[in-house]
Amino acid sequence: MNTLKIEGGYPISGEITPTPNKNSILAIIPACILTNETITLTNVPKSASVRIMLRIYKKLGGEVNYPKKNTIRLNSKNIHSFVLDKKLSKKERASLMFLAPLLAKFGQAEVDDAMGCKLGNRPVDTLISGLIEMGAETDNSNIYKLSTKGLKGDKTIWQLEASVTGTENLVLAAVLAKGKTIIYNAACEPHVQDMCNFLNSIGAKIEGIGTNKLVINGVKKLGGGEWKIIPDHIDIGGLIVAAAITNGHLRIKDAIPNHMQQILKYYEKINLKYEIEGEDIIIPSNQKLRCKTNLKGNMDKIPAYPWPVGFPVDLIPQVLVLAAKAPGNIRIMQNMYESQFLFVYELIKLGANIELGDTTKAITFGPSNFRGNFVIAPSIIQGAHSLILAALAARGTTTIENTQPLKRRYPELIESLQSLGARITIK
Repeated sequence: MNTLKIEGGYPISGEITPTPNKNSILAIIPACILTNETITLTNVPKSASVRIMLRIYKKLGGEVNYPKKNTIRLNSKNIHSFVLDKKLSKKERASLMFLAPLLAKFGQAEVDDAMGCKLGNRPVDTLISGLIEMGAETDNSNIYKLSTKGLKGDKTIWQLEASVTGTENLVLAAVLAKGKTIIYNAACEPHVQDMCNFLNSIGAKIEGIGTNKLVINGVKKLGGGEWKIIPDHIDIGGLIVAAAITNGHLRIKDAIPNHMQQILKYYEKINLKYEIEGEDIIIPSNQKLRCKTNLKGNMDKIPAYPWPVGFPVDLIPQVLVLAAKAPGNIRIMQNMYESQFLFVYELIKLGANIELGDTTKAITFGPSNFRGNFVIAPSIIQGAHSLILAALAARGTTTIENTQPLKRRYPELIESLQSLGARITIK
């Protein structure tokens, strides 16, 4: 998938089960190194990132089997190396998740500077400093080359930011460390919760899951078991937008509504209506979208902050498309990535009435009447995703180039949208 041709104007309707959360499994695969028992993972996404992480795992000596569809079986007892394959680790930012498990197993770990979406400067200070507080030392020539004489618990660690990768590595460093480790300002996104719940299921003792304070009591060993990967809340958020802006009626199955409450509250600022039935989320047709003002009658805002304080930064591009289709004005704000809003220039080519205040703020002037055009997606998964959403609601045909990055998170996005009525051709 590199170039897409999308004929817009067709409702996204029907029933769908969302994509499994790739960020969950990208943390859980390295976590399996902490046990010599067999782990079976179900509801595994087919994303390119997962394939790279499994290749890294096998290069280290891990055993991977595929007993049935969307299921993998991992065993780490023969892992013999603490040095990641350089070519593979460069391809996947999540390769940083191997640092703590390898440190715990071998007292050494070495990865290479990892790539990811081109969102700007993505510092690793919180990650590295956290591991140093746990007893790791860095090599002066390579900050990703770490060693330790033993990871130590009995610490209270304050993270300078609620880093997902930093939090997950600290948890993986602490579960087998002697004593109690307390992490303040911990990330608590659904995928962080999923990794922690998985670890508890095989014998870890982690308290405070889903909050910004984690308490980990170290245990002597972990066991084996089976774990089902949760659905991707970002995929669900995008599906909701797709239905709302195309006048579709959509039922999203097994969506874990509890994970979606904060997102849905922000969607309500654009007057989006939804229903919850059990674990399903339903988006009715005939939405009357509009950007509401706040209670004082002033322009409202949707700010991106770490979970669950504000709106997920990974959904900022999608909510911008939703807001652009609605009458009125709203501010969309994020201050995490310098380059996230670069896709807006392509969105404007599709007819979006959006003004950028700077690299962190956008204001919509809706309703925008999207129209087909030729656009080039940025090398940012969610920016590419937002262009597809806009094209679905556009009048006429849109051609989108450089959509390959989508495979890293949404391996079956096009097929899923086609099953719901989208007219998309892969060129």
